[in-house]
Amino acid sequence: MILSPQNQLLERSMDLFANGEWLFVNPSDAYFLDELKSKSIDVMHQFFDIFSESVRVVPSISYDSRDIADKGFISEQKVGSHTHYFAPFLTTQNQYTDVMIYLPKAKSHFQMLLRMAAGTLKENGRIHVVGENKGGIKSAAKLMQHLGPTQKIDSARHCSLLTTQLSGEHLAFNPDDWTETLTYEVEDTSWPVVSIPGVFSHGELDAGTKLLLEKHTSNLTGKVMDFACGAGVIGSYLMTRYPHLKLALLDVSALAIYTSAMTLKANNLNAQLIAANGLHGVETKVNHIVTNPPFHTGIKTDYTITKRFIEDARRLLHSNGSLQMVANRFLPYPGLLSEHFSKVLTTAQTTQFSLYHTSF
Repeated sequence: MILSPQNQLLERSMDLFANGEWLFVNPSDAYFLDELKSKSIDVMHQFFDIFSESVRVVPSISYDSRDIADKGFISEQKVGSHTHYFAPFLTTQNQYTDVMIYLPKAKSHFQMLLRMAAGTLKENGRIHVVGENKGGIKSAAKLMQHLGPTQKIDSARHCSLLTTQLSGEHLAFNPDDWTETLTYEVEDTSWPVVSIPGVFSHGELDAGTKLLLEKHTSNLTGKVMDFACGAGVIGSYLMTRYPHLKLALLDVSALAIYTSAMTLKANNLNAQLIAANGLHGVETKVNHIVTNPPFHTGIKTDYTITKRFIEDARRLLHSNGSLQMVANRFLPYPGLLSEHFSKVLTTAQTTQFSLYHTSF
């Protein structure tokens, strides 16, 4: 067990957690909170990998998109004195004295988390933010100052810990204030997409995804999985173009699950939504997988997710199935795909992206 650099820094400040009612938001690993197991703590996870590792009993969760669009969702698990929530956001008010936010990579995502945290705090509550120096923690203080006096509490392991003493009261977080609906157009199809900060390619149609939608092989049948679905761009497009398909949209992000449900509702569509860490714990067989997979973990380029995905994709695909994947051209995916699929074709390319089509 190795703590993340952020949690190694927090380990130096254990006295900070001695008092108060605490909410942790997006912890960077599943281990630090074990050191606070005697204290009652709430933990909100927007990322399923750390949530599932923290609760140790949930390999994946399946939802109906209509339920999420109508009611939202919070998946809750108790572990000793800690309550873990897998959720896109919390809308509770005046519940905590302290909120610890682990700094996300996107500025807009951080601003949204600050607003959410402020809404959950009691009067004169505190917001704490921990993050890596190279991840933008030095500029985070400027974004916190409008909430109240902000100071650096500690710095070590190339990380910093900031604290803001809240000034005034704040209303409960309203996700509608942060949600936007855009109309995307690919060839002769236009459709609405709902997005929120923290979701992949927030507010714009990613160029790689656009290439996939323009050049994908259209002879799709049966059940199709949109892996790493983000805001549901690929899945909603395919269902709009090919109403006979049955879609499953999967992502590690609660924000992606939420916005995919809202995108499907905006298009009068319904699909299965799956929260999972890659394809771990997913047993649903499919005819086709269509994806623009991630190659980043935090701020680092990381092929591990996609390597494992390619291996698991073969396991889930029917014998006559196919995988269509778009990726940056510099990534070494043709060789990786050839290790698991007998046929690997590059069906389209731009100066930046390649579209691969594989089959058995």
